[in-house]
Amino acid sequence: MRTIIPLNRNWSFSYIDKNGETIQSENITLPHTNLELPCNCFDETDYQFESYYSRILKIPETAGANRVFLDFEGVMAAAEVFIDDKPAGDHKGGYTPFTVEITDFVRPGAEHSLTVKTDARENPEIPPFGNVIDFLTFGGIYREVQLRLVSPVFISDVFAKPVISSETGNTLDVEISFSGQPETGSSVSASVETGKGEILCRSETAAETPRLNVSFNSLDVEPWDIDSPVLYTVRIRMYSKDRKTDEVTVRTGFRSCRFTARGFFLNGKKLQIRGLNRHQSFPYVGYAMPERVQRRDADILKYELGLNMVRTSHYPQSKHFLDRCDEIGLLVFEEISGWQHIGGERWKQNSVNEAGEMVIRDRNRPSVVIWGVRINESQDDDDFYAETNRVARKLDPTRQTGGVRYIEHSGLLEDVYTMNDFIHSGNTSKYAILRNPAKVARNRITGRRAVPYIVTEFNGHMFPTKRFDNEERLREHALRHLRVLDRAGSDPRICGTIGWCAFDYNTHREFGSGDRICYHGVSDIFRIPKPAAAVYASQKNPQQEIVLEAASIFAKGERSAARILPIEVYTNCDYIRISRNGKETGSYYPAFNDYPGVEHPPVIINELVGSRLDGSRFRPRDQKIIKAVISYVMLHGQEAMKPRHYLQIAWIMQRYRMKFRDLVDLFMEFFAGWGDGEDNFEITGFYNGREVVRRRYGAGSLKVLAIEADDQTLDAVTPAGTWDSTRIVFKLLDQYGNIMPFASEALQIEISGPAQLLGPSLTAFTGGVCAAWIKTTGEKGSVRLKASCSRHESETIVIAVN
Repeated sequence: MRTIIPLNRNWSFSYIDKNGETIQSENITLPHTNLELPCNCFDETDYQFESYYSRILKIPETAGANRVFLDFEGVMAAAEVFIDDKPAGDHKGGYTPFTVEITDFVRPGAEHSLTVKTDARENPEIPPFGNVIDFLTFGGIYREVQLRLVSPVFISDVFAKPVISSETGNTLDVEISFSGQPETGSSVSASVETGKGEILCRSETAAETPRLNVSFNSLDVEPWDIDSPVLYTVRIRMYSKDRKTDEVTVRTGFRSCRFTARGFFLNGKKLQIRGLNRHQSFPYVGYAMPERVQRRDADILKYELGLNMVRTSHYPQSKHFLDRCDEIGLLVFEEISGWQHIGGERWKQNSVNEAGEMVIRDRNRPSVVIWGVRINESQDDDDFYAETNRVARKLDPTRQTGGVRYIEHSGLLEDVYTMNDFIHSGNTSKYAILRNPAKVARNRITGRRAVPYIVTEFNGHMFPTKRFDNEERLREHALRHLRVLDRAGSDPRICGTIGWCAFDYNTHREFGSGDRICYHGVSDIFRIPKPAAAVYASQKNPQQEIVLEAASIFAKGERSAARILPIEVYTNCDYIRISRNGKETGSYYPAFNDYPGVEHPPVIINELVGSRLDGSRFRPRDQKIIKAVISYVMLHGQEAMKPRHYLQIAWIMQRYRMKFRDLVDLFMEFFAGWGDGEDNFEITGFYNGREVVRRRYGAGSLKVLAIEADDQTLDAVTPAGTWDSTRIVFKLLDQYGNIMPFASEALQIEISGPAQLLGPSLTAFTGGVCAAWIKTTGEKGSVRLKASCSRHESETIVIAVN
């Protein structure tokens, strides 16, 4: 019978540093990075070395005649496995799992030494290496390891192929593979179960060959959808002469998905894809984050950013992240590893192998809707890509393939033309925002035959933006994302867009902003949102969550020429009302005419006069003139006034016998100038006729050092035997509860109890926010955290470790 034993604790770790000194650590728990790094400004060659992980491997006495395997989820970038110093197996490639059989190396009841030699150097025979790449790969055994004991003949793979159809009925074909030839009289029991464990159907079948197909018809199941991700369990039991010898379960979901020249269809309904790319890296520890943190990223993408798809750029990512995508209904574009470069024949073979390993691992997932089988942004190589497509289609005939490119006139061996389209560089002409992809695909690529088309990257390096940049750049960053979403959403032939990218990330010295960080994300490297994140979040259904974020701090000295307008308010409210210094300006509505391609356009505040001239001494026609001139000046500055504006002002002054001081007072009532008094603004959002949100802005002062934890409880040791972790966020807030983006205080973090801080305890606020992760140490108890800066101290929060 199958036995799984986690092997994530009690490792020793060693390597030789650049000075020739042996560095050794004991009692290491996986996942583990071979070198903890600063957040930025480090040398990426520091982690590119060989290292050794060792531990005692005790084989249960009950192993008997069982076969014994070591299962590795991910080792960067090459691994060699030794049992008692004897080579037992190896693997090249850091992003897919691999298995080493050690049956002939071990004895039941005995203890053996297990050593894994890891090599984090950039080997030109291993994808993605061989040339420069715009991301870091880090090093170590950064995912989990387990010992697996199975019968001599066991279930090696289960591929569930559900079909949901109102015409032919709901069916499930299950392809079961065995390692070895089943004995005469062997049988298999297959069942389909709900999430509550209720059995929907069951089948008993004789097992006589190494591969077996079981089919279920006319199933009464609910579809898996982005709003209702219903999952089912397929349970396979193997029997030999009425004795159960093995059992395997996989999760799946019943859904249909298709990329077409008319758009993307999920369960027969057209869905506009709105997604972002994700790198799986984190500050300090690179790729080595445990299950909870990996799953949290999926929650951020789905619930905080409001996305319906993520692309795993540019490699297969953690199974925990993908598990969560299955559970919450986040579609996945998963691709093989690489960035522009195609290597030699060994490199290509390793890439083809990786494609097969990726498909086999994740083909039961309903969230995965397309396989990326082309090296990101590479040139055409028909022989190579014919093979990656062949492997993907053979192992999984149920999904389409795509190949991410950035060149036109490219050959199309895949099912979907996937394009990194960076044509928008700030020009707001609608034809410069996003090229007509259907026309490009039809006329230039496929000989006038329309094909499915999706934009897989845009913006990114065209406009890198730090969260602490000035407001004008942050505002333009958000608008560039908005314009592309709007342009794509206005063309029914585009399946959707996947922007570059979700989070800032560490990269090589050839890229980034000089500090080893690419500031391409709509959120920073700590997952703290920039204004561009609100472009995506505001597209959420207001019945699920109300969003109202202004792309401004309403400060006269932040923008050029002391202007504060225009202001985009990213919201899914029906309309907003604005009050300035306690006086209501009026109601403002979403800019549907300007952005018809998004469901919830922003409210664009181009003037702050509103209805405040109503009932004044000025006639209605003159009110419009005054309002137009004031609004123009607020938008463009006094230096941009036209001759007609001066003539209009002169007309108003003469008609109402106004002195120059009267005119100045009139203007200043609506437009506070440089050096004038403080302005306070209140924005109230309304949905379905009622107030649902209220935000206040103004010249804030530092009032609070806030501290928040993503989770209130952690596991001392997870069920898989790993450490647990959660993020802690520190914010400097003003009297209105807004982040103070220019507060750059030093931050001292204090922690006590059974957890450690990842990264330094003495750090600095960046743009008014700082974040860190903590990791459990294996002991139970209470973790207490607080922080202080020069002016304030946070409250103490307590996290229970059970």
